[in-house]
Amino acid sequence: MINNITHQITDLIAKLKGKQNIWILSGAGISAPSGIPTYRDHSGQWKAGNPIQHNDFIQQEASRQRYWARSMVGFPTTHLASPNAAHQAITQLQQHGLLSQITTQNVDRLHSAAGAEDVIDLHGRLDQVVCLSCKIVSKREDYQPRLIKLNPSLTEYAAKLLPDGDAEVDDFDMSQIRIPPCESCGGVIMPDVVFFGGTVPKPRVETAFRTLEKADCLLVVGSSLTVYSGFRFPRWANKNKIPVYAINQGEMRGSELFDLILEDSCEKALPKITNELTAI
Repeated sequence: MINNITHQITDLIAKLKGKQNIWILSGAGISAPSGIPTYRDHSGQWKAGNPIQHNDFIQQEASRQRYWARSMVGFPTTHLASPNAAHQAITQLQQHGLLSQITTQNVDRLHSAAGAEDVIDLHGRLDQVVCLSCKIVSKREDYQPRLIKLNPSLTEYAAKLLPDGDAEVDDFDMSQIRIPPCESCGGVIMPDVVFFGGTVPKPRVETAFRTLEKADCLLVVGSSLTVYSGFRFPRWANKNKIPVYAINQGEMRGSELFDLILEDSCEKALPKITNELTAI
């Protein structure tokens, strides 16, 4: 297995050498070494409980209570997470002028924290909240103290951590949860992310495709591509004769579309690949 991975790394480096417009799509696997749980295991099996659904959050007070209770407990894990070697390697590739775009399915902003610029946060940003009425955007870290003040009994809750700043606190009485309203208009506050069942804003998708048109290859990093919002890009690239590669451990949707899949840890493989591609 080790020899096979070494061969795959050598092969991927050879395929990427000379490329000046690598288009990167990253997923949860790149942030796992930073301590952020993934939704699925390497077999593609769901392991993250029941995430909030977009329409439920919009329409039901009980769903909002459930979300904010879990988020209040789980937010610090994502908020305090640091970029790992894989994020830093991608930033290094960008700084050497080898990338056309970094697009991520993650909401953790770790690419930006690692110094990457012009990242497309496909599913939004967990570090922001938005009022559904007046549309004012503010910092999630400023909302946290307001949540804690109204719900002090949750502050010492020992919960199982879940992806995207979520946590399992389902045995808590959710009817007790109080949700701080918008300070400007009193409206409903929502995290600035695309929930399951929600739609990625059209301009965001259009920008991603516009940059993909200029790419000379697409590299998927740490994603099973189970969610269509990410899968559409390698599918489009393959259809338009753009080489498609991946660094990912475990099952992948549409694996037949790929020219090469490196089954190794992003954190281990990317620094090696980047060092070869940026060597003078």
